[in-house]
Amino acid sequence: MSDDRSTRAAGRPRDPGVDAGILDAVQDLLIEHGYAGTTIGAVAERARCGRSAIYRRWETKAELVVAAVGALQVTAAVPDTGTLRGDLLEAAMHFAQADERTASVLASILSEIGRDEELRAVAYRVVGGPPVAALVAVIERWRERGVVRVDAPVALIAGLVPTAAFGSVSLSRRALEPDAVVQLVDEVVLPALT
Repeated sequence: MSDDRSTRAAGRPRDPGVDAGILDAVQDLLIEHGYAGTTIGAVAERARCGRSAIYRRWETKAELVVAAVGALQVTAAVPDTGTLRGDLLEAAMHFAQADERTASVLASILSEIGRDEELRAVAYRVVGGPPVAALVAVIERWRERGVVRVDAPVALIAGLVPTAAFGSVSLSRRALEPDAVVQLVDEVVLPALT
């Protein structure tokens, strides 16, 4: 018997409205009750669906919660504005784009990341990794062009803005202000790179 999922019997197609309802329910519960209080049972009740509908879509609570956070995220792009500063600013502004709901949802899982290895791994892969990868790509491109010094600690420097952003979300449930992003890039990141 083949293990290829493409050959299995076709069932009823998934309703994208159910997916959205589940993710909205998770977001609401994270804001109201935090990660610990966001149970699969509570999500099913809030979304008015069965637990099986949730488990068909996400295997674990961590994957479900990260999907709910990811649904609020803006895609991180690798800009090419023509200048190192312009590229850094555009990539770093990703961390100033969270609205109040997004910041509250993100804050609820940041407090758990230190205690839950699975949540940390999934959250980094889906939420934290892509915008950091965009910053690293920008820095590497400008290193290849001879603008960034060869011995610059790229990963460390690329992590400065996200660290400040996650600190802001954790402590004040607010995204970084755009002015703070500009100040970080101009006074910390650019001098460290050049």
